Amino acid sequence: MSPEGPPSGAVSEAIRTPRLELRPLTPDAARDLADGDYSGVRAGTDWPTSSTPIVAMRAAADPGALTWLIAHHDMVIGECGLKHAPGPDGSTEIGYGMGAAWRANGYGTEAIRGLLEWLPNLSDCRRVTAEVHETNLASRRLLERLDFTIDHLSSPYVWYARTLRPSS
Repeated sequence: MSPEGPPSGAVSEAIRTPRLELRPLTPDAARDLADGDYSGVRAGTDWPTSSTPIVAMRAAADPGALTWLIAHHDMVIGECGLKHAPGPDGSTEIGYGMGAAWRANGYGTEAIRGLLEWLPNLSDCRRVTAEVHETNLASRRLLERLDFTIDHLSSPYVWYARTLRPSS
């Protein structure tokens, strides 16, 4: 299994941040992860998480669900990406998850910042949303640090949004 970009070229290169490498997940690699085959990756402590197979299934089934594995010192510690391609209004939803041992060290913020800096490569992406459980204060603070604001509440969830560029 090789977490390289999909044949379409939409995600062909890794995203690099000061401490992390976000590695694009191919549909084949996503299918392997969804099936529980992690032999092609070097897993960090507490990764995969309980959400990893769900994220992998979505990435394998939907070419618009662009997904990256978050690696630190060549160990995969999480994943992040789009839950779907941007819609007609230019809006997409992001998701992310980190192994528990890697939380509270700024890795999540760094990974999502890198993803947000990459998103303008999708010419039709103008707005990003994220759904967070209202009790997940760490994730809510991560989004707020990255200039997301509360878009709406639908208990037990809080929806955040951030505009990348205005509509034309």
